[in-house]
Order: sequence, then structure tokens, then C-alpha cells
Amino acid sequence: MQEYTHEQIKYEQNTGMLMHIAENDGAFTNKHWHNGFEIIYVTDGEMTVGVRDSEYRLGSGGFAVINCKTIHSAYNKGHCRNLLLQIPYETIRKNIPDIDSIMIRCIFTGRNNINGKYVLIKDILEKLEKLYTSEHDCGYLLKLNSLVYELLYLLVMNFRAGTDPELKKKTDRNVQRLGVVLQYVRQHYSENISLSHAASLVALNKEYFSRFFKKYMGQTFMDYVFSVRLECAYYDILNTDYTIGEIASKCGFENNYRLFVNKFRQMYGCNPAEKRVQIHEKDL
Repeated sequence: MQEYTHEQIKYEQNTGMLMHIAENDGAFTNKHWHNGFEIIYVTDGEMTVGVRDSEYRLGSGGFAVINCKTIHSAYNKGHCRNLLLQIPYETIRKNIPDIDSIMIRCIFTGRNNINGKYVLIKDILEKLEKLYTSEHDCGYLLKLNSLVYELLYLLVMNFRAGTDPELKKKTDRNVQRLGVVLQYVRQHYSENISLSHAASLVALNKEYFSRFFKKYMGQTFMDYVFSVRLECAYYDILNTDYTIGEIASKCGFENNYRLFVNKFRQMYGCNPAEKRVQIHEKDL
């Protein structure tokens, strides 16, 4: 069976990492996972981050560290600006040799007074955000690497938690297996996708696959399919001149426009036409 890593990251060639500022007025990123660390730092607004089967509502100043091969999602219905830092597994493994037997548990919602070891993490994230938004001089890479390595040091010294190696190995293996299905949905979301075919991709019967998928993703397979279609529809509403009907058809709702509108409203709090008006008004 071919293996996929869902949402492969294209790391920057000069840094070996990925760091950027995201700013939007409503967005949804479906459940996915990476081989490396992902660190989200909200600098303005609010964002809800889902980690496995828990959700954390991050306010301004809040941050979350997502471990390797941990299923997660993110969404915000209003304005949000955040710094996103992604560090590849190879870098982490080289500097934290026992990373496969530990977990980093570091989430601060920004909704209560910050103290102690969390202050140190926030201080570095603030410095990274300032560094990224300032002019990059000849010492940029040196400063970036010094901050990232200090961040990793503080995380492993202050936020490490042990985990059952065999259980973690089994979970990682099943998450990797799920990657086959997640990748397939990403590539074929506009087509008619059946539960039976998805189950066959990982050599399971559909009843067992349904339970398997729900256990690790926290939602049914078809709910995940709908969420991928809606995420793609949102992108088209934001970035293209297709009509709402054309977007519905293009994103897999060709025969059920009403379902498309209802699902979109559930996810984004308004219908597709209203979201397009909101986006255009903001650009004026």
C-alpha cells in the first residue's frame, strides 16, 4: 500500500523551515497532520485550534504547539492574524533524539494571566514575529536559528511529557495509514466519493473503516469530505470570479446546491453569496 503524508510542507530553502504571517476574516483548515512541529501564535483576533479530539480557543497572545503526526485543524469566523512556524522532523530529531518517545504539551489560550514557563515561550514568539516583519539584514538567518533553537530547548525542558512508545508507534502507524484516504479526498473532492471506495484504499471493510476514521479524525468520513469541499469552495469565493453555482458544481455539490448552501452556512456563519459580499466590501 502506498503511503502519503497529508499536507506536505515546502520548507524554505534558505532556512530549512517555514514561517509566515496569515491574516484573514474567516477561514477553515481541515484536519490534517505533518511530520514536523507546527506552532501557531495568534497576534490579533481569535482562532479555534483542534488537536485530536480537543478544541482550544486562542485569543490574542495565545499559542499552541502541535506535535509531529498529530491530527489538527484550525478555524476562525472573524478577523485573525497569526504567526505560523513549521519545523521539519529531521531538525527536531537531530536535536531531540528521543522525540519519538515524548510529547510536547504546550498550549496557552491567551484568555488568562500568563506566567512562569509560558512567558518565556511567548517572548520568543514575539521576537520571531518582529524578526519576520522587519527588514531581513545579513544577520537574519543567524537570529532566526538562535530563536528557533532556544524555543526548542525551552519546549523540551519545560513541556515534555512521556508517552507509551508502543501506543505512540501504533497511533503513528494508523495516522500514516489515514494519510492515504486524506490525500485521496484532497485529489478527488469534486468527484463522487463513496465510503466503500475509501475503505478499499486501506483494505478495510466499510463498517470497520467508519469506526477507524471516526476514532482518529473525530468526525465521520462524509463529514470530512464535505469539509474539504467547503474549504475549496471558500478559496474559490475568495480568489476567483466563478459564480456561486459554478463553485458549487466545481467543488462536488453539482447535484445539490441547497446542501452546499446549508453546509457552508454551518461552517462559516453565512451563505456563500454573503461571504463574497463581505470579502469585496473589505477590499474597497
